Amino acid sequence: MYCRTGILSMNCSKLYLFSFTVTYLLLTMSVQGAPPERLTTDGRMKQDLCFTHDTQDLIYSVLKTAQLIKLQRMNLQSGKITDFHINATTNEIQIDFSKDMKFYAFIRNDGNLHTSVQVQNIEAGETYNLNPGGGFACVRALTMSPNGKSVVYAFPDNNGSQQLWQTDIQLQNKTALTNSDYLDAYPRFSPTGNRLAFTSTRSGNFDIYRMGADGSAMLQLTDHPGIDTRPAWSPDGLKIAYTSLIQGNYEIFVMNADGTQQTQITTNPGKDDFACWHPDGKRIFHVSEVKGKVDIYSTSVEDIFDDSTK
Repeated sequence: MYCRTGILSMNCSKLYLFSFTVTYLLLTMSVQGAPPERLTTDGRMKQDLCFTHDTQDLIYSVLKTAQLIKLQRMNLQSGKITDFHINATTNEIQIDFSKDMKFYAFIRNDGNLHTSVQVQNIEAGETYNLNPGGGFACVRALTMSPNGKSVVYAFPDNNGSQQLWQTDIQLQNKTALTNSDYLDAYPRFSPTGNRLAFTSTRSGNFDIYRMGADGSAMLQLTDHPGIDTRPAWSPDGLKIAYTSLIQGNYEIFVMNADGTQQTQITTNPGKDDFACWHPDGKRIFHVSEVKGKVDIYSTSVEDIFDDSTK
């Protein structure tokens, strides 16, 4: 649009600013619902929330001591919290389950700055391990397919990039799903297992992408100057929750699975992260830092999306 100097130029600048503001607000709506419910009170560092598919237990990583991160299990009905692996003596993070609960995978620390993938076959009582390499080599994140047939994980290359790799359930037959000069991280299978959401720097900073489970049909879902990371599919596969720094503070957002209707869910002055949908699709569980204490909270989204679609 051509604008002459003087008052007309000033009006054009105001018009551009107004247009940009409206576009921004439409893209990233903030919808207020009921206040979040606090579920833990110990204030310790927590991350990597994951539900068992029977909806009864929430599994997460917690800093038990200054040297040990353990997986813990919270029963939602009783509120009882127990160690997931009672005898674990090394750091364990990022657990995921098959839908039939016959398999689960997690990342364990098996050396100095070295992590590996471990899969537990519950029915057979077998354990499968994947050691990605020697030296300071760390698996960064993983996800298990709902049918329990494959595991996808993020692992860095020697050139400074990071790729997504897929194996069968016994952690054999490794294949690359991405092959780029960028950082690809935090993969997450959709509920049907036909798609993967993940974080990537291929746009210049961390944004959310999705692709087919075979690495095809890649689609960028967010495009912000701030960080967008850790996607989590809703149980019906229609929405994705994620952590975003677009507002200058880490908050939980939800968008449609095609990237539209990006909606801010949390408004905590502290950091909100590690979103995880309850299997009923009505609540999002997340880790929030409030007044210096890090705990798990539950935020209802049922009324938010009911109101936003009326």
